[in-house]
Amino acid sequence: MIDPSDLEAIARAQPPFPHHIGARITSATLERVEGEMVVTPELGNRNGVLHGGAIMAFADNLAGTASFLNLKSGQSTTTVESKTNFFRAVPIGEVLRGVCEPLHRGRRTMVWQSTLTRADGKVAAIVIQTQMTLEDNDRGPVTGTEAPAR
Repeated sequence: MIDPSDLEAIARAQPPFPHHIGARITSATLERVEGEMVVTPELGNRNGVLHGGAIMAFADNLAGTASFLNLKSGQSTTTVESKTNFFRAVPIGEVLRGVCEPLHRGRRTMVWQSTLTRADGKVAAIVIQTQMTLEDNDRGPVTGTEAPAR
């Protein structure tokens, strides 16, 4: 098992893509990952609000991080399904906040719900994702994205 005092440091050690979109993990436990992302003009759509794909990418990072924290040594994870409900636009310049919590944590799959809120506290989107757990022998050699030794 991961030492609970190490969870936040492990969660904050993100791959390059979340850094590219400005996503940041702000809190992490085995049962809840929180993060935020500044809505920059580069992440906007032609209507001057946050692009739906950026919302989905942020939620995917939260759920992937949550899954990663729940893996055993020699396992990795991949998203196999993602469903997004968009409720409200997020203006450029705001900070989008996300809370990701488990709906199911099984042996081969985990299902996470990310609730994303705008600066005014209103829900912008809810994303439900299924993450599949892969063993080393499911995909060949592990390439650095495996869970830390426990």
